[in-house]
This record gives sequence, C-alpha cells and structure tokens, in this order.
Amino acid sequence: MTQFFETTQGIMLVGAMIGAGCFAAGTIIPSALRWTSAERARNPKAKARSAAMLTALALDDFVGAAYAAVHDTPEFNPANEGEFVFHTADPVLVLPRAEDLSLLGDELFHEALWLSNRVTNLGNALDNLDLSSPGFDSFFERRQEGYAVIAAKAMDLIERLLADFDLSLPEKPDYYRQRDGFASVVQAAGERSNDSKKTAARVQTPGSNVTHLFPKTGEE
Repeated sequence: MTQFFETTQGIMLVGAMIGAGCFAAGTIIPSALRWTSAERARNPKAKARSAAMLTALALDDFVGAAYAAVHDTPEFNPANEGEFVFHTADPVLVLPRAEDLSLLGDELFHEALWLSNRVTNLGNALDNLDLSSPGFDSFFERRQEGYAVIAAKAMDLIERLLADFDLSLPEKPDYYRQRDGFASVVQAAGERSNDSKKTAARVQTPGSNVTHLFPKTGEE
C-alpha cells in the first residue's frame, strides 16, 4: 500500500490532498475567527442586559416589600401600650453581585450601591430612635416616609435600567398603583411637617398671654 505513494500518481494525489486541506483551512479558519470575534463582541452586551434585568427584578422586589411596609398598620399589645408588632417585615434590598452590577456602567453601578446604602442608613436611623419617648419619637411616621422615598427612587432607577437596556418587566394589576401610593405618603408627611412648623411658630410668638411661673433671668 505504501508503495503507491512512492509512485508519481501517489505523489500527485498527496499533493492534491494537501492543497485541498490548505484551501479548506484558509476558508474555514478566517470564518471561525470572525464568528468568535463577533461572539466576544456580543457577549458583554448580553451579560450587561442580564445584569440589568436581575437588578431591575431585585429593585422591583424591594419596591413591593416597601409598599407593603409603608401601608402596614402596627398592632399594639393591649396589656402594654409600648409594645407593638408589624404584619410585614422591614424591606430588604438584595442586589446582584458587584461584578454583575459593574456591567451596567459606572453611573448605574454607583446609583444601585447608593440606593442600597440608603436602605441600610434608614434602618440604622430607625433603630436609633427612642421608642420610649412620647409618640414613639415619630418612629412610625419616619419609617413610613423613609421607605416611601427610597422606594420611589428605586422605581426611577428601574425605569432607567429598562430604557437603557431595552427591557420590560411583567405588567402589574391596574389597581396596584405603587408610585401613587408612595407619592401620597410623602405628600402627607410634608403636610405634617408644615403643620408642626406652624404650631411651633405660634407657640413662640411674642405677646403670649401665658403667665410665667418663674421670673426670667436678668429681669427685675
């Protein structure tokens, strides 16, 4: 069998096979390289879209939990007026891994981390309130307003992610108007704040008809 390849016909056949192989390699390899290059170019975009979708879903879960917390009325213990419980847990924002968030770009990456930090700061601030003081140190009002404000900002970030990466979330029931609910809470908090300032201004107005029990220092 090997003697055939030592003949002229055999040598010509081997040369033809080598030439055909080189031609095929010259055709296939550049195409494969172009396909690989195109895949590499598409892959970062696909990963970024996936990261954006995961982030939007995480934010949407937080918004839903915040909406429930904002509209949760605490239940007080009849035997102890200072003891109460909520029917829903405090909202928790669980974002994707930092390496996934970094695929969103610097601005959105920082916005997501900033929002997560605000959730942590609000929880720490609420824990620092003196619940034994009159009115529970406005704990319920501050908790309601705080989560409403952060959730509204989370909704803004969701809209940016969906627009920038051409994504969409599943539709929600028409009666589930989260943004309207948060807006009404923030508005009510602003009205309470204005009323408190007006009350304080009236109390401090000169010319009060209240008789002071103790003389003011420095006066005869």
